[in-house]
Amino acid sequence: MKKRLISFIENFLETYAVIVLIFTVLTATLGKESGNVSKLFLLGSEGIAIKTLVQLFAFTFVICFLKLIFITDAVFKKMETVVRIVLFFILTGVSLAIFTLCFKWTTNVPQYWLLVFVSYIVSSVVSFFIWNMLYKKEDEKLNNALEAMKSRNKSTE
Repeated sequence: MKKRLISFIENFLETYAVIVLIFTVLTATLGKESGNVSKLFLLGSEGIAIKTLVQLFAFTFVICFLKLIFITDAVFKKMETVVRIVLFFILTGVSLAIFTLCFKWTTNVPQYWLLVFVSYIVSSVVSFFIWNMLYKKEDEKLNNALEAMKSRNKSTE
């Protein structure tokens, strides 16, 4: 349990750092007009508002909590990995929509919602394929190690 908590905290802090870094770059490059499009960029190119940082903190917590539930074996031990990853992305998307609505992260202009939706889908698909590739690579590595152990055990008998 302690190991899982430490892992959760590490994952949370890493994810939050990446999100803040991304928003720092976006804030610096989008300029003063970005505050008119999204409440995430209230200060325009001047910086990130404290309330935005708190909102991103809460969103990061939700993402990491969903990751703990669906990506690790903490809750669903027998569910297929692909199903867990798909559920993770669906619930993360729902969470993103809820946060976007509650905190007015984008205006109610349909094209901005479409941009949010498309960017989330693209990033989810890319992440899904990367995760799937890494999972298969790790699975292959573990299977090779198991085979090596089996062959060593047979040779010692």
